[in-house]
Amino acid sequence: MKTTQNMTVKRLYWSRRKTLRTLSLWGGLTGGLLATGCMRSPLLKPETAISPRETPSPDADPLQTNELAAAAVSFSNLPDPVAAVLQNDADPNAAFTALMPTIVETLQCDRCFLFIRDPQRQRTRITDGYSREARWPTMVQTGWSREPSNLNSKDPLTLSAYQSPEAKFIDDIETAPPGSLDIQLERSVFGHRALIHAPIYNDGEFYGILEPCVFDVPRRWTESDRDLIQNLQRVLGSWIVRYLQAIP
Repeated sequence: MKTTQNMTVKRLYWSRRKTLRTLSLWGGLTGGLLATGCMRSPLLKPETAISPRETPSPDADPLQTNELAAAAVSFSNLPDPVAAVLQNDADPNAAFTALMPTIVETLQCDRCFLFIRDPQRQRTRITDGYSREARWPTMVQTGWSREPSNLNSKDPLTLSAYQSPEAKFIDDIETAPPGSLDIQLERSVFGHRALIHAPIYNDGEFYGILEPCVFDVPRRWTESDRDLIQNLQRVLGSWIVRYLQAIP
């Protein structure tokens, strides 16, 4: 363990490869998604656990004020349809359900799902997903999977996601740089051709992954696509915390 100023570095793991044993491509995801720790990265500042529209008091700590201001900027930069879903008084469960088709429409992609990790109760689940066509599975799990205490994974996307909240934008799995992903896993389990693999953190803790994708053909992810995902990463962490606090 190493500590730096105002930062605790932790280890975090999850296995997409583990899903190979329990996933039916056309039946959805029922396998285990693994995690044992977390890591704060300087590449993308995690969202604080506050309401996206909350503003600091005049007497607030300057560092906290800066963090609240960054959160407000992230929220205000979201496209109107996405921001409309994430209203302060919205129920997180309902918001996530509405958010998946909204992201698909905004990005003009084929599917989006939300993987959630519950670190307090050591369980994981793909809670929400939406696909444009029925032939593409939403990947939603019907129940929570228990987190194992160890991991044996060689999936590069897994390792990168749990080492850093930096999102990975894959234009084409067939031409991705060697070592950047497990091509057989992407073909046989997830079935997509292009994807975004966006880890979600809150206060340095790993809480989930947002994964939009495209089937059949490659997709070049634009700067506006990247801006949308990065702002969602900053905002969604606090929403997942609220979601977990409200469910049994």
